[in-house]
Amino acid sequence: MQLVVIGATGGTGRQAIEQALQRGHFVTAFVRDPAKLAMQNPNLTVLTGDVLKPDTLLPAVRRQDAVICALGGRIGQKNPVVADGTINLISVMRQVGVRRLLVVSSVGVGTSYEEASLPSKLFIKTLLSGEIAEKEKQEQAVRESKLDWVIVRPTSLTNGPVTGQYRIGEHLPFTRFSIPKISRADVAAFLLDQLDKDTYLRKAITITGK
Repeated sequence: MQLVVIGATGGTGRQAIEQALQRGHFVTAFVRDPAKLAMQNPNLTVLTGDVLKPDTLLPAVRRQDAVICALGGRIGQKNPVVADGTINLISVMRQVGVRRLLVVSSVGVGTSYEEASLPSKLFIKTLLSGEIAEKEKQEQAVRESKLDWVIVRPTSLTNGPVTGQYRIGEHLPFTRFSIPKISRADVAAFLLDQLDKDTYLRKAITITGK
């Protein structure tokens, strides 16, 4: 399968690329700064561009089977690239006829806020408020896109390995005072599992480690 990863230099995007290559996929990494992606593989193509400039997205998205969108920002900072970049991405996907879109969002967006633990809610309302606001706009655009989308909302992310041990669902109960976590590697593995499955098609799924 041919896929493009948007947000390829972030932790989850990088994991998605590495694991996709291990699975034998052909991967295009869309980056603003190729120097930040020190990775080489015969099945990897690195294209430079900016999600805020749709014309640079065209060659990356054209002829792909699927798109993984892992756009994000720094904690505590509002990053309009997340929402505006995703809106541009959706427009380009429609233009070139690519339908499968897998999006990394965050727990705390939409209905998942009510299910978050008390410590998580505190972070969401303070340090993460700007980031969550952008993710809300991003998810709305994805839901209205009429593409074949899956939204994945991970809990607190770590740099741990792939474990295959996680809980997923549209509604997950959390221990009241816990701060649930999951590795970026497990999130990437789950995303790749959805490339050719319709189990969670047009659903927003929370994912967390067991």
